[in-house]
Amino acid sequence: MTVINRLENDAIDIDDGDADDIDTDVDAPTPLFDEEHLQSRLEIIRQYVAQPIPQQPWDDDVPALIPFHDHVGDGDHDVGDGTNNHAGSTGTSSTSGGGGIIIGSARHAANIPLLKSLNVTAVLNCASGGIPRLPVDELEENGIRYAFTNCRQDSYTYPILHNKEQVVVRPDKLENSITGKKTTFEERIVPSQHLEVSNSLFLELLRENKRGNVLFFCLAGQNRSAALAAATLMLHGMSLEHVLKYCAQQRPFVLENLGFQRQLVELEAIIDKLLNGTLVSRHEIRHRFKSHWELIQHTRSPSFLSTINQVSKRVRKGSSATTVEIELLIPGLCTMEVNIPIESTIPNVKKCLVQHVNNNLLRHDECPSQIAKAWLVLAMFGSDDMYDLPLEVEAVELKVQLERMRLMFGLHTRLVDGEPYITWTERCRFALVIFSVIKHPKDSTSNIDAMDDSMDPSMRTDQVPWTFVHEERPNAPATLLENTLRSTHLRAWDFVTGESLASNLPIVFSFAEDPRDRRAFMMVSQSAGTLQQFHCPGEGDILGMGENAIVHRVQLSFTQADGSHRDEHWTRVNVGLSNERPASTSSIIKHEGEEQFWDAAVKRPFSLGKMLVFLQNSSEAGLAKRLRLANLLNSDKRVLYFYGLGLGLSTNAYNQNEYKFELMLLAKYEEDFSTYTMRCFMEEYLTIPSSVTNEERKASIVRMQSQFSITAVKVLLVSLLNAFRDLTLMGIQAFDFNHLNNVLVSRDYQSVRLIDIDGNAQGSVHYPTLTNGNLSPRQPVYPPQKPCLNVDLNILLPSVIEQLILGKGRGKSFVSNTRSAIWRAKEMDAKAMIQTILMENFYPGIENEETDGEMKMKVETHVKKVGEWFYAVLKKKSPWTNWTNDIYDVMRCIDHLPIS
Repeated sequence: MTVINRLENDAIDIDDGDADDIDTDVDAPTPLFDEEHLQSRLEIIRQYVAQPIPQQPWDDDVPALIPFHDHVGDGDHDVGDGTNNHAGSTGTSSTSGGGGIIIGSARHAANIPLLKSLNVTAVLNCASGGIPRLPVDELEENGIRYAFTNCRQDSYTYPILHNKEQVVVRPDKLENSITGKKTTFEERIVPSQHLEVSNSLFLELLRENKRGNVLFFCLAGQNRSAALAAATLMLHGMSLEHVLKYCAQQRPFVLENLGFQRQLVELEAIIDKLLNGTLVSRHEIRHRFKSHWELIQHTRSPSFLSTINQVSKRVRKGSSATTVEIELLIPGLCTMEVNIPIESTIPNVKKCLVQHVNNNLLRHDECPSQIAKAWLVLAMFGSDDMYDLPLEVEAVELKVQLERMRLMFGLHTRLVDGEPYITWTERCRFALVIFSVIKHPKDSTSNIDAMDDSMDPSMRTDQVPWTFVHEERPNAPATLLENTLRSTHLRAWDFVTGESLASNLPIVFSFAEDPRDRRAFMMVSQSAGTLQQFHCPGEGDILGMGENAIVHRVQLSFTQADGSHRDEHWTRVNVGLSNERPASTSSIIKHEGEEQFWDAAVKRPFSLGKMLVFLQNSSEAGLAKRLRLANLLNSDKRVLYFYGLGLGLSTNAYNQNEYKFELMLLAKYEEDFSTYTMRCFMEEYLTIPSSVTNEERKASIVRMQSQFSITAVKVLLVSLLNAFRDLTLMGIQAFDFNHLNNVLVSRDYQSVRLIDIDGNAQGSVHYPTLTNGNLSPRQPVYPPQKPCLNVDLNILLPSVIEQLILGKGRGKSFVSNTRSAIWRAKEMDAKAMIQTILMENFYPGIENEETDGEMKMKVETHVKKVGEWFYAVLKKKSPWTNWTNDIYDVMRCIDHLPIS
């Protein structure tokens, strides 16, 4: 299980000094704050804000404005060398003529008319990275400045306002010998980069005499934006209670995050100590809070030119002309900015991003790890975040990837030594979805560095599923979406076209660490904009369950660049932006006859091992893609129609704060076949009606058996064999027919569909010139032909035919006993026995006296022919001595089954 602690200490530079020189006799660090006072201030905060969020769905139309005026100072503060100055009259433009800070969400930032009506001249993005469909260009066209600071998480432990560090303070040897002063640890607090950026933006707007307001926004406009807004105003002289009063009137649900509340009252205490402390203590206080003191001086001193980091636009260049800065989302963790080569191949970019995550996140975990299996998904700023493309050949062929990148995102490619090099831009947004990692012992980062790069980590046998922990908070709905994901909708991509889809409803599956615990895989949550809620097993439209996987039914729709695919099921918190463009602006137009959505059977492997195996090119997912590409050879649809691969989220059924990502195989769901397998059909066909107690089921079985004729037997067998032939035409080399659950039977019993193709067994035609020439004496001589399709025709298929002919409504034991009796009997007696059973099974009323004599004669003649055919098939007599050698031999044999 992965819990990244480095996020909370990202900007902390802990100075431990020389470890060998630290005295063993060390005083404990002096507390920075009066804990009792902090708790009393926290109680005051909670009287104003942290109220329950309005019930979803909720139209968050108006943000909260906190005006900032010259008279906001709360008293006399020393900001110089000992002279007193009023905070509101520090001289000049630093505070004069200012507007205010507005606390809002991404919806408000995307609403240009609303921003203009609120006199907004700048916006600060406080979310984790960029908002995909935020109209940055349109903001600037309307004179609204755009800035950002990447607040990675809305968690209790995230250092949004300041970082804490411990510094070793040692007396010199003379002082130690005279006074006996010991080495001590001193705790210091350093302002976060987020606070520096927000304060710098507000300060620059004030000094430019901008009378407009600035919007601080995050995804929901609840915690990150509110914390930075309150802290910035406090640095400029406004009291915390003054800020909270405005919030309580307009947005009382803000600052639900207990950690952010704590950091605010700590900042309040720091400012009070720096400005209102006694002259004796000020020197020590300003030394311990040196960075905060400089920040306040920069904020309130009119003569000091700001040296704080310049606020950057979201779109910015890398550190040199050869790199570009892009946004990287690690779903389940955070968002990061990473520099990648402007021009490089897809594998090189993925390697660069994987190394960045390994070096900056996973290796610093409590249990160091590195990525084993992961997918890289590309999206683009300016487009919907669900309008994306997996850069993985398992999902989409490379040729299709390159064409889709050109059409979807306008990215250009050129060949260098036969390799396609893509020119990446600063608008690219990558997601690195982690499925498995390789764990390392603690303090083993050197082992990670020394690992053999030539070995593909995704092929290692010691990899384990990668999970992340997230605990949703009652008063912060959908924080799972805000912090770590864009949505919980199942994602999928078409094998052939690379088009992206998303489930119509949000969906979170369930799993268990033990793959044998099948019940734990049956729960599904479809909550939107609120806490995930899992109900009774079986509510996830479960179509079936086998030894290796479970199959759900899920409906998906194609995603569009303008977000027109979104409806009421896409949460407002998740979407963040209103969609005012009509659906006709979609970049993908479906033509008549093409599917507008997918009604899919989603197959989820029970374990990581099963998932990795089915992804291999020679296994199920690889074969499914080849089947889809060869679909013109499947015109009769006897082989299951595969859509593509999907990416979903699941939670531990026994610890619903633990999540992981899964890859799934999506096939076309058809009501005519649904879950009615050949195994189910054969069981009903052989059932003795008198043994069934349920009257409704009994009537259904009697009806099916009475209508099933010799012709129906032949139709079913021909459909099955044609399906085998279609597999051969499509280049498939193996099919596990022994597992009758791999064959679906239509409800009219006239056609079948093959599913769960197995590509690891090998079957092929052996040509004499290739196999029998130049052989050593020890090598076997192959016959001139071997089945093209490696499917068991020698045992199960004859058994199926025997049961269809002999066992209708009689049970398996009757078939077994009758078969043995036929084998022991003389030929004439055996044929007579077969004819009697055929008459009873398929012509039960023909012996009635009222039946026409000519009809009886025709039936008896037909039964005699069927008996002759079945006897020859059963005992492999001429002309059917080799009828099970090959599917084409079987087809010729079944073609000769007489029908009336």
